Amino acid sequence: MFAKTAVVLLAAAAGLVSALPEPTRVRSAPEAKRTEHFGIGTVYDQMGAFGSCGEKHSDDELIVALTPSWQGNGFPPKYCGRKVFIQNTGSNDGVGGAGRTVIATVKDTCPGCPTPDSIDLSHGAWNQLTNFAPFGTINIEWHFCNENGQC
Repeated sequence: MFAKTAVVLLAAAAGLVSALPEPTRVRSAPEAKRTEHFGIGTVYDQMGAFGSCGEKHSDDELIVALTPSWQGNGFPPKYCGRKVFIQNTGSNDGVGGAGRTVIATVKDTCPGCPTPDSIDLSHGAWNQLTNFAPFGTINIEWHFCNENGQC
């Protein structure tokens, strides 16, 4: 009797396990779908001042400022320290460098940026995206890198 009961219980347990849904598989960063954002790239001077993330940086560093719609109102702002991948998609005012890219770190907030998805670029980030073109504006496509910095 015990053997028959054990067989019935094992069969029932096997039926429950096979009815469970497949586990969700997490894709790696390169495979995961990214959300692309489109905006205007502008340039700002750090001028030895503290950025909204509470740090000083030189103009040559690869840093950027996001709009308040991304950064929020708290301190430190929401995306401080997060890396972003930015591509220069061209310019309406003669700035070159279409197709050039940079990975930069969010270190400030840009309340004067022209659109919610625009980014203010340090001199270093601007120079990498435009091959040292005079300051102006560029069209950009960008996305956040994952929290481990993989882009």
